[in-house]
Amino acid sequence: MKIKRFHAKDMRSTIRKVREELGADAVILSNRRAADGVEIIAAIEYDESLLDSPVLAARAEVSKVEATGSDAEKRTESVLVSEPDADDDLPDVYTEAALNHRSSQPRQPAFAVADFTLPEINDENDAELQNTEQDNTDARETPFITEPHISEPPAIQQTKTDAPIRAHSWSEEPSILAMQEELKSLRGLLVNQLSGLAWGQEARYHPLRARLLQRLLALGLSPVLARDIASQCDEDDEIEKNWRCALARIAKRLPVVKQDILEQGGIVALVGATGVGKTTTIAKLAARYTLQHGPQKVLLITTDNNRVAAHEQLRSYARILGVPMRVAGDAQALKSLIHGFADKGLILIDTAGMSQRDMKLSKQLSMLTDGARDGGREVQIYLTLAANSQRRVLEDVAQAFNKIPLAGAVLTKLDETTSLGGTLSVTIEQSMPVAWISDGQQVPEDLHRARPHSLVSRSVAIMQKLTSPEGDDPVSLTVGGMLVNANG
Repeated sequence: MKIKRFHAKDMRSTIRKVREELGADAVILSNRRAADGVEIIAAIEYDESLLDSPVLAARAEVSKVEATGSDAEKRTESVLVSEPDADDDLPDVYTEAALNHRSSQPRQPAFAVADFTLPEINDENDAELQNTEQDNTDARETPFITEPHISEPPAIQQTKTDAPIRAHSWSEEPSILAMQEELKSLRGLLVNQLSGLAWGQEARYHPLRARLLQRLLALGLSPVLARDIASQCDEDDEIEKNWRCALARIAKRLPVVKQDILEQGGIVALVGATGVGKTTTIAKLAARYTLQHGPQKVLLITTDNNRVAAHEQLRSYARILGVPMRVAGDAQALKSLIHGFADKGLILIDTAGMSQRDMKLSKQLSMLTDGARDGGREVQIYLTLAANSQRRVLEDVAQAFNKIPLAGAVLTKLDETTSLGGTLSVTIEQSMPVAWISDGQQVPEDLHRARPHSLVSRSVAIMQKLTSPEGDDPVSLTVGGMLVNANG
């Protein structure tokens, strides 16, 4: 590929230079206005060996045959390169016609470039152009094939074979790679500028909605959910009334588990990523139930066999509470434990923490569901989500664990988060009801039933405590607008 810059006083003159130097097949990569006029960067794809005369192409073909030692091929080479001693056996009329044909061929593209403007390629003239190029190729090659044993199709097949290789090498050229990176950077800059303009128009024509969107984004909601909530409020009201309307709609859409686990009992399993607080939450639930019904009605089971001393923390809690604790290594062991302790009012199952991308995750989930189903009792599986995680991480985790039927979610680490809106967005968008929330390490004091208005109020309190007042950060308008437009 040949890439070159062209400068002229106006666009017409610059394009004329491109046509004259690179031809009608040139591709304009970029154009901009410079101090001295207009600058255009143009390129043309070509193979220099194909631009040489057909004589050189034939010479390359014969040189391959010459390695075999054939005398007949060597004679063909002398004919193809038009050496004087090889042309003695040919009539003068054929030699003169061939030379005239070769001398007239290179001038044809120059004539086409000089007399015609850059055409617009469509399906009709593209087919015509291909037919014309094929006719020209046949006209160039035919006069020089004088020996019957040199066939034309192998040369055509070789050209087709080489074309992808040349294209691949062009794509790996440093200049092409650098140009691709520059185009990506320019595209990102353009998207940012357009997003900022779109948000500016939103703030100009719908100022109340823009301010409401700014608050909802500062709350931590996803851009899609924030815009949906804002569109349901009346734009004619004042901002504070709209803000209360938005918070009420968030609380209304936030799903929670209505029945109390500790009142109805049953089999409860907690799943989730590593370090989200599953074991501590299990201990809090066990302590609450023990205080109400006694330790003889509780059983703790762990399926965590991946970490060294993984059972010790849960065993310590069981010893303090005075409840039995067992280990299930597979689905059969889990089935036996559930069947053997059928008299227990509450069976709590602690699972191994795994990444949502861990290949062993599906195996553990299958063991949990199969063992519980074979045990003859329904198991309620709750996903444990750490509120101090990023919203996109929580979305990824929720999608990974949605492969099994979930009864709801348990939110932990609310005392460590800097934004609760992302967690609320995930539970709303995934239609995942929240059963319990945990906001500390104290057992069992730091465990509470989930209530929509309480969660929304806590989210607003965190936002007011950790973010600057509205209007102090003018960049937030542009950033919020980019998020809304990019995700909407």
